[in-house]
Amino acid sequence: MQKFIETTGETRDAAIQAALKQLGLDRDDVSVEVLDNGKKGFLGIGATPARVRVTYEAPDEPVKPAEPVHTPVEKKKEEKPEKLSITTDDDTPRLVKAAPADFVPEKLEVERPPRRERRERGDRPRRERRERRPREEHPITPSVPKERELIPVSEECMKKAEVLATDFVAGLLEKMGVEGKVTILPQVECDQLRIEISGPDMGPVIGRRGDTLDAIQYLGSLVLNNALDEHVRLSVDTENYRVKRMESLERLARKMAMKVVKSHRSMTLEPMNPYERRIIHAALQDFNGVTTYSTGTEPGRRVVIAPDSSYRPHH
Repeated sequence: MQKFIETTGETRDAAIQAALKQLGLDRDDVSVEVLDNGKKGFLGIGATPARVRVTYEAPDEPVKPAEPVHTPVEKKKEEKPEKLSITTDDDTPRLVKAAPADFVPEKLEVERPPRRERRERGDRPRRERRERRPREEHPITPSVPKERELIPVSEECMKKAEVLATDFVAGLLEKMGVEGKVTILPQVECDQLRIEISGPDMGPVIGRRGDTLDAIQYLGSLVLNNALDEHVRLSVDTENYRVKRMESLERLARKMAMKVVKSHRSMTLEPMNPYERRIIHAALQDFNGVTTYSTGTEPGRRVVIAPDSSYRPHH
């Protein structure tokens, strides 16, 4: 059997001698193949060692017969029936054979303790039902405005108020492009100044449901109370609109109150300004079977006409 080794040295002969020394053989016992003669280089720079392959005959190794592989066979254990240990009356243990697989034990009858006799429903003491307390009804208090305390205004202050109000409303009509005349009406209350606007076309002055007329009155009140030392209430009207509107609201209030009495359900009116809400409250203050109150916030505050729970009709 041929084998080979590769060795290196400074020269080819040095590499061969290294291989022979390693193998312990003579030159005649091997064959040499030069793989690289090597280079000496210049002053040792760039030198490469020589490399040779030495082939030699090696004795054949005896082949050992393969040992047979024995697979251990597990022996089946004989299944022995388990033995149960029980005790006798004198606590002496003794062994008995286990029952076969198809053994069905006899059903044992176990004495159960007698059930408690149920009480008949008639024998049970009934729980006393608690009487429900009637809900406390909180009556709705109508928000009828309290009678305002009138504070008299001096004659001098009222005259100044007449001049200021007349000039302001006249100038406002001119800016609106409306032809109209401003007149001071007789005083009814000691703190109120009443103004009447008249002209050929007062529709733009009144506006939708009196909105423009209310705005003129509000702005005029601001002008008076900012310029005067005393508080003066200003009322602006045209074509007797205030009286007509009051009569219309009173009729509406009575009509809706009749519906509430018949249906026993509350009814909510459209949003109104404080002056018109006061008219509704005052109109139904003495109306039997209903009560009124205001709900919401300005400018959407409304009057609610509700059934009066405290009212008992006479038969």
